Amino acid sequence: MSTFGVRGSHPRTGSTRETAVEFVIDAIESTGAATRDDFDIDQIVTTVHALADDWDFRALQPDTFWRVASTFIKA
Repeated sequence: MSTFGVRGSHPRTGSTRETAVEFVIDAIESTGAATRDDFDIDQIVTTVHALADDWDFRALQPDTFWRVASTFIKA
């Protein structure tokens, strides 16, 4: 089972909404193809949190994350 990893793969203690936002921004900007301004970060965080039932998104399947993110691309 593959899990999602981005730049900050160090263990996080006390994951919060703030650390989840940082995770999402890092994931999006790590591709080099987009910036945080291209996506509705708040909606991605809210949706992924509802799916994961946790603020620590590192165990999320990459396909699931990108499927959610793709629905919140700003037009």
